[in-house]
Amino acid sequence: MKKNIQVVDVSHRKNEPKGYLTVREKGQDAILFLHFLTPSTLVVDGKAISVTRNACIIYTPGVRQEYGATSEAVGFQNNFVTFRADTIAFFANFNLPLNQPFYIQNEAAITERVEWIAWASANRLQPLDDEITENVYALFGDVERGLLEPGPKNQRDNQTRQRFIALRGEIMLNPKGWSVEKMAATCWLTRCRFYVLYKSFFGTTPSADLATSTLSYAKDRLLNTTDPIAEIAIDCGYARVESFIRMFNEREGMTPGQYRRVHAS
Repeated sequence: MKKNIQVVDVSHRKNEPKGYLTVREKGQDAILFLHFLTPSTLVVDGKAISVTRNACIIYTPGVRQEYGATSEAVGFQNNFVTFRADTIAFFANFNLPLNQPFYIQNEAAITERVEWIAWASANRLQPLDDEITENVYALFGDVERGLLEPGPKNQRDNQTRQRFIALRGEIMLNPKGWSVEKMAATCWLTRCRFYVLYKSFFGTTPSADLATSTLSYAKDRLLNTTDPIAEIAIDCGYARVESFIRMFNEREGMTPGQYRRVHAS
């Protein structure tokens, strides 16, 4: 039987400034689940540990807590839930490490669950105690399902995944000057190995993603600027405006000029 859980504090994608550090010498009288969304540092059993995105730690009551941003980070972001429960009975339901960092691979599911708990905990219009309890249990079920086995290989794999995610985000913002070869070199991989990993991470090829990012970037420029089409073509990596217009027409069924006239407000 699931006993009601008292959520003390909760936040999803909580942002803190550069140099952020929390130290609680005597811990808390509650359980704290932390999911790091930026590279972070912890001190565990007197030893400093550096972790990457998607590291987690579960602090049990009374255990010293020290964690924060790395010296290089511009800030600190995490998901967290602090709650009171019968610690022994609660964690008898899960096979999870306690008071030691570990990695998960289902960031979106964890963030979404914490977001719901944060919303429900702040809801003053109706009591949601039973639903909150169910979702805290479900959160740790999500964590258990996403748990990466410990070891240096899995940590390296996670770091590789984070490099790919950061690279993909950068290209989506500005695809100019990118090629699959340059993308692979940025991740210190051969083109062949990069291709295989990229498709396994995102379900699409790097060349297809680059083409989609280029098109999205072009459409944004067409709708939100008055820049000449020839200039946009160059910024999208096309030496000849005719090639850019042909690509755009093949993908959108109209020329860039037509697209701007039809969709611009």
